[in-house]
Amino acid sequence: MASSNSSSSSLPPNVHVSTHPCLRAKLSQLRSRTTNARETKLLIHEIALIVGCEALATGLESVVDGT
Repeated sequence: MASSNSSSSSLPPNVHVSTHPCLRAKLSQLRSRTTNARETKLLIHEIALIVGCEALATGLESVVDGT
């Protein structure tokens, strides 16, 4: 999901600004002062999965099979 706010218009065309609600929630948890080291590691892993899925989704194209 590309963001439509004005700050993203100044970014290079190869930059993707994610507005995925799960990603935003995990980033918020990551910024929390109460997040311990174990939670930080888990959040980083989950954030990487979401960003990776978004990156793969933008590179995929559907092929219509004739059958």
